Amino acid sequence: MESLIAATALFLGMHWIVSGSPLRGVIVARTGEGPFKAMFALTIGVSLAWMGIAYARAPYLETWGTVEAFKPASWMLMALAFAMFGASITARNPTTLGAVPPDQVEARGIVRITRHAGLFALGLWGLAHFPVNGDWASHLLFGSFVVQGLIAPLNLDRKYRKRHGAAWDVFAKQTSYLPFVAIWQGRNRLVLGEINWFAVAGALGLFGVTLAYHQAWFGASPF
Repeated sequence: MESLIAATALFLGMHWIVSGSPLRGVIVARTGEGPFKAMFALTIGVSLAWMGIAYARAPYLETWGTVEAFKPASWMLMALAFAMFGASITARNPTTLGAVPPDQVEARGIVRITRHAGLFALGLWGLAHFPVNGDWASHLLFGSFVVQGLIAPLNLDRKYRKRHGAAWDVFAKQTSYLPFVAIWQGRNRLVLGEINWFAVAGALGLFGVTLAYHQAWFGASPF
């Protein structure tokens, strides 16, 4: 269990203490933006692999046990998570690793719905698994995904507002942190034709494969 705790601490710490705090600016001043992003991506990749290995080896310490009745709801949440992630892959979005400045982006497609579709997909993944798996190792793993996917976007908004100033405010007015809020408030509109449905279909196909082979790959049946 100690290994999983350490891996989870590295994953969350890199996002909240390193990237999401003034420490990022200190490191970038010494290394440059490119090397920092490469180091950050590598460390996150290592932490995720470490989390997966540590989770597989962690002892089973039950809290409420497996909740079979929640599994159908878990499938729906996971299907939505895959669809949102697929739609977010090709969207031009300044919140995707800061790849494009906010003053060069118009909120279109999935970004009209939320500017954090990729992170929300991660959060939904954690949320889909957390109630089903009632043990401490699962709480650590999937709970960290819930925190990073559903709460971290607020920290990202703060960071980008500080970095880009008025340009960020103009972009943020076109979309919202919570899905559909900007559309509901009349700051944007839903245009389904702008969403990359090929990417969504591919992601849902991957979800179907994952569902079929879940027990073989992860040792637990989703059915």
